[in-house]
Amino acid sequence: MKKTKRVRLLLLALLLLLLAVQRPLRAQSPEQSDAFVFGINASVPGAVIGTFAPPSVDNIYFLADRTSILSPRHTRVYYWPITNEYRAAWSEVNEQVEGTLEVLQGGQVVASYEQETYTIHFSTGERAPRPQLYVGEEALQADALFQEAQAAYRDASLAYQAAREAWLAEAREAQAAGNDPTTLSPAPEQPEALNLFSTGLNRGYPVELPAGSYQIRTRRPDGNIITESERRLIVFTPRRTAVGYEVIPEERWTFPEELNDLSSAILGENGSVIYLKPYIVREYPTLAYERLQDPQYVGDTSGSDWMWVSGEPLEEEILEIVRQSRVEERSNLQPYFVRQVPGRELGYEILRYTPDTPDLTPRVDFVGYRIELSAERPAFEVRLRSPEQTLLSGSTREVRVVEPISIYTLLPVSLIPLIVGAGLLFWRRRTVLNISE
Repeated sequence: MKKTKRVRLLLLALLLLLLAVQRPLRAQSPEQSDAFVFGINASVPGAVIGTFAPPSVDNIYFLADRTSILSPRHTRVYYWPITNEYRAAWSEVNEQVEGTLEVLQGGQVVASYEQETYTIHFSTGERAPRPQLYVGEEALQADALFQEAQAAYRDASLAYQAAREAWLAEAREAQAAGNDPTTLSPAPEQPEALNLFSTGLNRGYPVELPAGSYQIRTRRPDGNIITESERRLIVFTPRRTAVGYEVIPEERWTFPEELNDLSSAILGENGSVIYLKPYIVREYPTLAYERLQDPQYVGDTSGSDWMWVSGEPLEEEILEIVRQSRVEERSNLQPYFVRQVPGRELGYEILRYTPDTPDLTPRVDFVGYRIELSAERPAFEVRLRSPEQTLLSGSTREVRVVEPISIYTLLPVSLIPLIVGAGLLFWRRRTVLNISE
């Protein structure tokens, strides 16, 4: 009898253990459901943002007069509570949906799109070209060139490896024979890495529309409308366009600060050096731009705020330093590189880069306009002028030289509340003593 009870307890413990193990497994595998979605490659200034619109998204946002891609797909979606959003299980199901995209306004079809082949190419680095979207025949040509570049790099890498192995074998033989190593042939040079990446060839609708509110839907080849494809498309433009600056302080060159607000001033200490890197900025409605990047954005939905968005860099303009309405200096954008220097206070120095710069690994770390700040010129303005001598609207900023605040200056100020508090405490005690007497 005791043995039977012991076996039952053991089986119950095993059952509870299995249930405890299976619960977290089920929690880690959220329930998936089949769904029609739109894959999105949204064009923004200087980039292409990839995202998707699940069935829960009614509104899709695009920038006006830019080509963006809508790709109708069948996939599986699941809710991810950690980020409070739906995700797509592309690796399990990713089926292209055939049909025509119809764009309506006021109930009338104003545009229709057929799916075309597209690809996106991008590079990395300080002065790398912006991501480029290719559509149609241009996509096929771009992909062919990319495949050729990949094959050329692969062949060059294989040739380098073979040449290096042969050179190492020659070096070992020379060492074994006791020959002078200076008589060896030069070591082979490694080919430059391929700084080009591609999303590959895909298909979708290349949509480009003026600003406005539209309805979109997908019509199948048999003429039927896919009900799940009906969405609202909001196409918007910037309210203002101006110039922003990336401020790079010499003593903290790896921590630049973006200065987009037109009313903000550039501040720096006496004797310091800063570098200004200009770019186009555009002011967009915050809600629209957030949902352009993430259709499932659930932040502030009031739609009353505006945000400045950094765009394309400006590289051919002339920077003018203006004081008392007089232009004191003009300068062009210059490339710079950073060289580590042991023993210096900063541990590095920033030097102007030229193609013949004597450095082991010459490279451009950043580009900018160099400005020295001095108490002799405590306040002035900077502005940009185009190569055609046109002043760029929204490029003017005030620059102010500030003196660092000494701790001895702050100490008396910080003591004022303590002195006032001590005085009040002393007065209250005196008042209580007088009453008690």
